[in-house]
Amino acid sequence: MIRRVFSFLFFSFLMAWNASAQSVNLSDSLQKVFRNKPVPSFKLDFRNSLIAGKSAQIGGIKGGLAFGNTMNIGVGYSWLYSKHEQRIMRNGVDQNARIKIRTFGPYMEYSFFRKGNWESSVTAQMGFGKIFLDPDGKEGIEQIFPTRVFVYEPTIGFEYKIGGLVGVGLGYGYRLVMRNNRDIEQNFTAPVYVIRFRLILDSAIAKWKEIRVRD
Repeated sequence: MIRRVFSFLFFSFLMAWNASAQSVNLSDSLQKVFRNKPVPSFKLDFRNSLIAGKSAQIGGIKGGLAFGNTMNIGVGYSWLYSKHEQRIMRNGVDQNARIKIRTFGPYMEYSFFRKGNWESSVTAQMGFGKIFLDPDGKEGIEQIFPTRVFVYEPTIGFEYKIGGLVGVGLGYGYRLVMRNNRDIEQNFTAPVYVIRFRLILDSAIAKWKEIRVRD
C-alpha cells in the first residue's frame, strides 16, 4: 500500500514537472509568485472514494488566498456524507451505527499548466480530525469509538473556466489515512476521484465593480 502511495506521488509530480517545463516559465520562483497581490479563493469539491469496497462520497469546503493564479494556499473542512455503517452492540442490542468522518487542515495547490480556459494543477492537503460511530444519527451527540485521524491526500486535477467567473473540473488522487486505533473496522485508505466547483472571486469582484461603475 505504501509503495502504491509513493508511486502515485512520483508519477503525479513527474507529470507536473514535465508540463511545467513546457508550459510555465520556471524562472518564476516561489518568491516571485508570493509577491503577487493575494486574492480570496473559495472552492467546493466532492471526492469519490472507497470504504470496505463500497463507493464513498467526501464533501469539502476550502478557503484561502490565491497568488498570481499560480499558487493557492488555505484551509479546508471535509466530511463523509454518504451512508456507511458498522454493526455494534449497544445496551445489549445489536444495531447499525453510521460512520462519521470530520477533518480540518491546510492545503496547497500549484497550477502547472494554463492554456485558454483550461488549467491543470497538483494539490496536497492534510486533515486532522476524528472518525467515530453515530448510533442515533444526531450528528455526533453520542460518539462511539472516537478515533483521532490524520489524512494526507495528493491529487492532480484539470479545470475548465466558464465566463471567467467559475471553474469546474475533475481530478484523481490517493487518500492515506492514519489513526490511533482499529475499533472502527473499515479501511479508509484508497484512491479518490474529485469533482470540483470553484468560484473565481477576483474575477467576480471585478465584474461586480464594473457593473456598479456602469450604473
